This record gives sequence, C-alpha cells and structure tokens, in this order.
Amino acid sequence: EDQKEDMGQEMSKKRPRETPNYFVAIPITDDQILDRIEDVQELIFTKEPDLLRALLPVQTMHLTIIVAHLGTEEEVKKAVLALKQSKTKVEAILQGKDLNMTFHGIGQFNNQVIYVKMSEEDQKMLSRVAEAVEECFVEMNLDISGSKDFKPHLTFLKLSKAPKLKRRGFRKICSDLYKEYEDSYFGTEVFSQIDLCAMRKKKQESGYYYCECSINVGSSSTEESKEQ
Repeated sequence: EDQKEDMGQEMSKKRPRETPNYFVAIPITDDQILDRIEDVQELIFTKEPDLLRALLPVQTMHLTIIVAHLGTEEEVKKAVLALKQSKTKVEAILQGKDLNMTFHGIGQFNNQVIYVKMSEEDQKMLSRVAEAVEECFVEMNLDISGSKDFKPHLTFLKLSKAPKLKRRGFRKICSDLYKEYEDSYFGTEVFSQIDLCAMRKKKQESGYYYCECSINVGSSSTEESKEQ
C-alpha cells in the first residue's frame, strides 16, 4: 500500500495539474438560438431574480472542445499551430459538406449547470471533429489534462458563476424554472469556425472571449480560400 501511495505522489510530482487558462471552442452565433436562450434566461430571472449573476451572457455562447493549460508564450504559439494544423483533419471529416448543429431541449448537470442540448446525430460527427483537434494538441505535447470527455452542450446558467448564491443556500436549480422550454427547439447553427480562446484575458468588445487564433471550416471556408 505504502508503495502505491509513493507511486501516486511520484506521479503527481511529475506532472502537476495546472488550472486550464485556455480553451478551444466552437462559437454559437445563430440569432434564433441566442434569442431563444435569452427568452429562457428571462423566464428564469423573472421567477428567480437572485439567479441573475449565474446567467451566462449570450455573446459568450460556445461549445467547448478541450481546455488547456498554456504556461508560456511558446506554448500559446504551439497551440495556435496545433489549431491551424487541425484544419486539414477537420476538413477531411466534413468532406466539403455543411455540418448542421441542431439544438433542442434543455438539460442539466447536478442541477447546477443548465444547458441547451444538441441532437445525438450531430454530436457523432462533432465528436470526430473534437478528436481531430485533440490529437493535434497532444502531438504538440500540450497540457490538455483538464479536458473532460467531449459532450457538446450549450451552457447558459452556472451556479458556480455566482459563489455568493451557494453561501445563501442555493445549491440546486429547480427544473420548474425552465420547464416551459424543456423540450423546445432552439435552432440550428452551421459549424464554420473553431477558436482558441483565453479564459483570463479581457473579452472582446463584442462580449466574446479573447481569441488567439480562429480557423474557418466547412463549405464557407473553401470559398474563402478560392477567393484568396
């Protein structure tokens, strides 16, 4: 047993788990989706004004592919390169076709995170895309150990965003607050972009995260490269 414990300590000494400070994301910009999310947020806020601080601004809506800890400028450059290299792999998966991401219904994690669900069918294709991006980051030896299994979900409310609420006894978000939308259609976004975003840098004027690099994918990007 002792030996096992030593091994464990050895392991953790070797690679400390650093807190992620970057993430790779697919931005969601479709007006219909964002409007519907705002409708749900308004409904929740009307019923429970205290939750205002736990709502995520729709300008930041995205699907997270991976999170990374990039400790140096060098690593950030490597991550930019990794994302650019993933473009070819992603294009190969898409084969020049549009990938429509359909959002329908609301789900939750532990009643603390509320999100819009993505259709199972579209998820399969997107999981392959996520895998391709992940491979490129691993090949560059970047620390993406903080990443969880890829389950595309569009988070719009997070209790952890408002720590004061927890202290006031808010531990769960009751599904009654959004039941009117629990099985609603939110809209469809055509997958066209992947961003490398900084968690801690000042957000852009649009309200979206600071981007180190963006790649365009799908049918629109092939047209662009023709123009260039």
